[in-house]
Amino acid sequence: MGVARLITAKLELKPRATYFLFAFMLPVFLWMLSGRVQAQHRFQAANLLFEPRINYGFLIAHHTEMEIYNSHFPSVEFSIAQATYGRRQWESFYNYPVIGLSYWNAWLGNSQDLGQAHALFPFISFPIAKRDKHEFNLRLGAGLAYLTKKFDRLTNYKYNAIGSHINAAVNLQLEYRWKPLHHLQVSTGFQLMHFSNGSIKTPNYGLNIPSVTAGAAFRINKENSYIKRRIRPSLTMYEFDGRDYIDVKIGSIFAVKELGDTDGERFYVYSGFVSALKSLSYKHRIGFCFDISWDGSDARLISRTNTEPYHKIALTKPGLSAAYELVLARTSFEFNVGFYLGGKDKSEGMSYYKMGIHYLINKNIFANLTLKTHFARADYVGVGIGYRFKWGYKF
Repeated sequence: MGVARLITAKLELKPRATYFLFAFMLPVFLWMLSGRVQAQHRFQAANLLFEPRINYGFLIAHHTEMEIYNSHFPSVEFSIAQATYGRRQWESFYNYPVIGLSYWNAWLGNSQDLGQAHALFPFISFPIAKRDKHEFNLRLGAGLAYLTKKFDRLTNYKYNAIGSHINAAVNLQLEYRWKPLHHLQVSTGFQLMHFSNGSIKTPNYGLNIPSVTAGAAFRINKENSYIKRRIRPSLTMYEFDGRDYIDVKIGSIFAVKELGDTDGERFYVYSGFVSALKSLSYKHRIGFCFDISWDGSDARLISRTNTEPYHKIALTKPGLSAAYELVLARTSFEFNVGFYLGGKDKSEGMSYYKMGIHYLINKNIFANLTLKTHFARADYVGVGIGYRFKWGYKF
């Protein structure tokens, strides 16, 4: 208990928030390493790296109200990562990426209104170009963040970027990495950190922090040699087998959101989708997705500009989008760009964007986490479940 209080004081967190971060960190870290260690041969090392990193950046004033917080500030980051070496088929397809868990911390500028940010996120770093001692990598990370300050009508009314302590954290990083020694890697590059709660609690302008970054990674144990085989590694049930088929997904999404000017009133969002995607290779799928959604906040928005009666079915919004999916065995990342085919509410425009993570629980059932936006404004973050099947065809 004394240790927890000491850590709480250092991070300026409420005790509940400290315990929450610890509780989140442990299962994510164990999930990241489980399944990779348990099936390894006794002579294969865990391929672990420890990397401290220093960043220097600023808050993007993407709304006029944010301009009063213009300032530059440093941030620190600590990562524990595992370099893949081809034990699974997708690892060699992506040129042996690095998978890890990172903790990010910063004072958000000079204003006391902003406070600190603490973020914890799993990440995967894809090599764009790779040589023995030189690499260019793209890192994608997503997790949770705790912001010590948020909007408050009485005590912090100027800070209208974030309305909740708990937020989603998204990290993008482009880096150059140099390996001067076997146990040392040095890196530099650019990263973007984004915090948002997906309008679960308003206001929710979000925080965008671009930074220059530099780090040093230390290899904790002996490096495994890449597994290179003349015959492809065995396929799992989740991987593309090279046959012609369309991957069909039928799924649902549920979300809760606020409008920002309704005194904390919350609205429910229900959405369903059907997607059909063609596998181009072991890594990529493209296709189309049909969506139909019902947003409880649309009636409130329509009432501000429309006094004529209408049927409730008019609140339903069908949509059609182009879809791209990046596949890593049973996990996939899906990106959609679409437009609405109908619906009475036109306040958000006719186009929308979706980004989602789909995870196959078994061969056919998948869970999804989806962010929907209208240009640069988050509409909602939702969760759901669905069913997929393969429709074979021949031409």
